Amino acid sequence: MTKSGEAEREAFLKILAHRTMLKAYLLAIVKDYHLAEDSLSDTTVEILKSWSKFDPRLDFGPWARGIARRVALSNLRKRNRKVLLLSEEVLESLGSKMEDLGSEAELEERKSRLKTCIEKLPSESRDLIKLRYFEGNHYSEIENRTGRTRSALYMAFSRIHKSLADCIGVER
Repeated sequence: MTKSGEAEREAFLKILAHRTMLKAYLLAIVKDYHLAEDSLSDTTVEILKSWSKFDPRLDFGPWARGIARRVALSNLRKRNRKVLLLSEEVLESLGSKMEDLGSEAELEERKSRLKTCIEKLPSESRDLIKLRYFEGNHYSEIENRTGRTRSALYMAFSRIHKSLADCIGVER
């Protein structure tokens, strides 16, 4: 493999490892799923073009987020969308917190553990999870479907969240 090919491969692997963080970061800026997807694609191209300028002694995350922010703002302007930008400090804090979630592989491992933990829940708890998170029902809809009060639902979800966090080993 040529030196250029190795560099492109290294850049692409870094992008893949940070994909979830970058997409969430872009979504926080553009507030539109499809535009975030387009911006992620454009960000990938820009990172690959700029890879020779990246100093490997620096953190990739902040550097990539800087490119992502510029791409997102440019895409908003091209589409004549209002730019409601959070402050630089808030965006960087958000990006840093997202980066703490881990790499794509770590997130996939966590999702796998979560799926196993959900399967271990009692069927009534799994039904509540399905209603809220997979079907996207609001509490009022769940109240109507289950006959439970909102207070009872809050308590049930609190217990479910604690049980899942304990199961997958997440600090709360």
